[in-house]
Amino acid sequence: MKKLLLCLACLLLTAGASAQALWQGVPLGATPAEVRALLPEAQAPASVPAAGGEGELLEIPVFELAGARFKVSFVFKTDQLQRITLLANAGSADEARALGQRLTTSLRSRYGLEMSTKSRGATSSRTIDRQWNFRRTVVHLEVVDDTFVRLDYSGQAPVRNNRL
Repeated sequence: MKKLLLCLACLLLTAGASAQALWQGVPLGATPAEVRALLPEAQAPASVPAAGGEGELLEIPVFELAGARFKVSFVFKTDQLQRITLLANAGSADEARALGQRLTTSLRSRYGLEMSTKSRGATSSRTIDRQWNFRRTVVHLEVVDDTFVRLDYSGQAPVRNNRL
């Protein structure tokens, strides 16, 4: 009986772990309703963005992270979550680099060294453009226009091994 319960518990745990979480437990491919259920603060934006080939957008106007205020955007394509973007205006190039370094330290502790070899170990780099690949999740951190810090979470397509 104990073995049966143990097998059932393992089955339930693996079934729940199959969804690829991008950020704050929100899985890749989630619908807008599922995102709102997980994060009730995620709402439709006040202004509709220009059509750029991507579907419905949800946002969290203010999210505190690493001592900065980020706007969080959820981007969908055919009602499935494709990407989560966090964007902060640091105010100055120095503040943006400092925020980028704080995020780099945090991301390295969670995901290990980034994939980009040119930025590994660089703590005084003027540009920050780093990417991590972890369990089919791609995390991309960059400083844009010297004052904006952008952090993207997206899914990675599974690798196909059928070479013909």
